[in-house]
Amino acid sequence: MDKILKLLIDDFQNHKSSAEYQLVLNKVCEAESAFMNSLSKKQKAGYLKLDFACGELSVVELQEFALFLYSELINCLK
Repeated sequence: MDKILKLLIDDFQNHKSSAEYQLVLNKVCEAESAFMNSLSKKQKAGYLKLDFACGELSVVELQEFALFLYSELINCLK
């Protein structure tokens, strides 16, 4: 199971993003850039630490979802 799950996660990380995702990503990047430009150096440092932690959380959340989904699919096939 672990090998198949790892293959799924690796394949997902390498897939091409949809046009909708790219559009939303561009909106987020533009808003974040405008926000960052309004911050002091100290505020920027704090925000970047928070942003990095949120990014790590997102990765873990996606991996947990992949594990949950995979486990549920396997259980349905039994």
